Amino acid sequence: MNAFSRPTRDDSDDPLLELIEMPWGFRLRPADMKEKASDLIVEWGLTLLGITLLLSAFAQWLLPSSIYVGDTLMVKFVLTCVLGMLGGLAISVSARGFRPEVQVDRTRHEIRFVSRNPRGRGQVLATVDIDQIIGVGITRSLATGDCHCLIYLIDGQKPLRLATGTEAEIRAIRDKMDHYVTPAHERLAAKMAAVPAE
Repeated sequence: MNAFSRPTRDDSDDPLLELIEMPWGFRLRPADMKEKASDLIVEWGLTLLGITLLLSAFAQWLLPSSIYVGDTLMVKFVLTCVLGMLGGLAISVSARGFRPEVQVDRTRHEIRFVSRNPRGRGQVLATVDIDQIIGVGITRSLATGDCHCLIYLIDGQKPLRLATGTEAEIRAIRDKMDHYVTPAHERLAAKMAAVPAE
């Protein structure tokens, strides 16, 4: 059974983040991930639109050629491609969902950025190898006052935002991430030990 816990906040407001402990690590998601009727309507609407477009892509081959102007075969082929791609895209977006989640997996040594639909199914949008992370930091937004937990990668790219929440929540997440990420001085010591002495 999974233990659910939330980082505490200094004030009495509701938490912005939900931290879910898992046997393989932990998951982060916004605290307001309740079932919303609008999400379900959008998901089903996109699914129905996608199915309709896919059916239209192939059903137009049953129509008589006289309703098309010009080269009938080429017009039908282009319509099939366009309607098929739009239908597939609509179904793909509806299956992916709109609820963000970050999974920090100690077993696989990776961080997964996931999007979930209202039925709970998720699609992995991106992964980051934990061994590629050289540090975890905190920044504060000047506009909203929220804090961001950032991860810094070896290749020097822009830092990736892991989560956004209150300062207490982000500090708790950074403390957890410190157990997952190898500090820079330990990496350097391991690298120096691996270099043979001449």
